[in-house]
Amino acid sequence: MSLANTDISWETTEMANYGLDVRLFRNLSITFDYYQKTTRGILLELSIPKTMGVGAPFQNAGVVENKGWDLQLDYSNSHGKFRYAATFTLSDVRNKVLDLKGIQQTGTLVNREGYAMNSLFLLRSQGLLSAADFDTDGAYLHAKPQFGVVAPGDIRYLDTDGNNIVNNNDRQVLGSTIPRYTYGLNLSVGYGNFDLSGLFQGVGKRDGYLTGSAILPFLAGGTAYEYQKDRWTPETPNAEFPRYAFGESHNHQNTDFWMRSAAYLRIKNLQLGYTLPKAVIQRIGVQGARLYISGENLFTFDNFWPGWDPEISAASNGAYYPQVTTYNIGLNLKF
Repeated sequence: MSLANTDISWETTEMANYGLDVRLFRNLSITFDYYQKTTRGILLELSIPKTMGVGAPFQNAGVVENKGWDLQLDYSNSHGKFRYAATFTLSDVRNKVLDLKGIQQTGTLVNREGYAMNSLFLLRSQGLLSAADFDTDGAYLHAKPQFGVVAPGDIRYLDTDGNNIVNNNDRQVLGSTIPRYTYGLNLSVGYGNFDLSGLFQGVGKRDGYLTGSAILPFLAGGTAYEYQKDRWTPETPNAEFPRYAFGESHNHQNTDFWMRSAAYLRIKNLQLGYTLPKAVIQRIGVQGARLYISGENLFTFDNFWPGWDPEISAASNGAYYPQVTTYNIGLNLKF
């Protein structure tokens, strides 16, 4: 149950936009827009004391600023039987929370003043611990972690506040889940009766983060990929993942160790077609006929965790309906 708030109202937005449209050399069109938008009175659930015994109410508490630009280039031309066209789009947005009434959230995905909405609030990591980080009695030599037993092969967390203790107070905003540099390219070429088109789409900058069974399948009961078996042991000190530590909580804290770039390039669609000559199809009473073969979601290029789509919700356990690759063969008839 949550508290009610009878004073909530619509949010308000102020926006300034500057645009430019240019056509050059008869074949090239350029469209550019720069905008700045400030939204006030955004409905948010701000933290309240747990002694209240109920959930926080929605309030018109947030002020958020978005600055960005959009660019579109269109070009088309032909030379004899050869023809081609391209449309390229690129946009950038910088999101920042300006005011949250002094409330600084502390979850995994947070809204904090001075940062983008739904930022990743994590411990900073620096590889894995080795035997050199412990004395001969097994005592840890650096800032003391507060997450249970620590041993060689565990994740190394940094003491960012300098108090010689590593705990949740050392968490910082280390990533943004809001995409920047979203882009797309639509290409089409043709020669005679043949035509080929393709749509490419992607994101140039975004941070992704996995939790639960996605990163620790052996602890949370998920299915493990082969690469997730690369665990630290004294014989494999250069392994990618920390040691097996059942029942210990140190290695599954919220940390940038599990954060990766979610930037990607995806081939959304490719289609190859052939238009039958009119001299052939008119004999059967058809005005137009085109054969084609196409594919959707063919390839994705990224550096995200293998086996997961970079577009999945951030700070999730990876549960999502996957992008489906489809192939089609068809015939278009015009009577």
